[in-house]
Amino acid sequence: MGSPTSEPCRNADETQHQVTLTRGFEIQSTEVTQAFFLDIMGYNPSGFSGCGATCPVEVVNWHEGAAYCNQLSIQNGLTSCYACTGSGPSVSCSETVATAGSAIYACAGYRLPTEAEWEYAYRAATSTSYYSGPNNGGTCGIQPNGDLIGWYNNTANSPRAVQELQPNAWGLFDMAGNVWEWCHDPPQGDLGASAVVDPVGVGGATNRILRGGSWFEDAISMRAANRISMTSTLRGGADGFRCVRTLAP
Repeated sequence: MGSPTSEPCRNADETQHQVTLTRGFEIQSTEVTQAFFLDIMGYNPSGFSGCGATCPVEVVNWHEGAAYCNQLSIQNGLTSCYACTGSGPSVSCSETVATAGSAIYACAGYRLPTEAEWEYAYRAATSTSYYSGPNNGGTCGIQPNGDLIGWYNNTANSPRAVQELQPNAWGLFDMAGNVWEWCHDPPQGDLGASAVVDPVGVGGATNRILRGGSWFEDAISMRAANRISMTSTLRGGADGFRCVRTLAP
């Protein structure tokens, strides 16, 4: 996890280190679309609603992503991973007592991916800047390999329908670009060089991590190791999510 010091355009908080995930998981093959969000939650908050039903939902904050995952759990008869109050755009969610810290990996229901799960899924056994390959000429802002897999500000001026560009080797679409994806973790600074098992971000829950870049940013935002932290109540026009679920041993 992270990036080598030789990787062009890297950030200082991406120290490469060994990560062991002890539980298998499944992850949605696309970002949650406007149609799926509307069906589960009963409303569509997207600023680009004209993009259509197959475009990713956006203008969702971390809490709305967690609430969606909860509703998906309820529909499938699974344990909810979050405690939520309120509804719609005003919903507020947090970990339950039973899912605090690394216990989130043991939750049987749907939830947001941890940073480690997200990067593992993005890479699909690759180790390059993008799952399509390394920085191959161009600049930090414009990357030919980035063009193949994700919508960013050199190739789009708004979100696009999911599944239009190349998936990774595991059949996952738009892990790079289109919309940022909320992760479960509260942020921590540099991830450090030490080997870790089933990591979860530490710190308060005011902020949460987003991964993957978006249509609004440069190509470098789509690198596998790139990470940002934003307040969990932010509802940006380039912010979306996808859910994961831990698989039984």
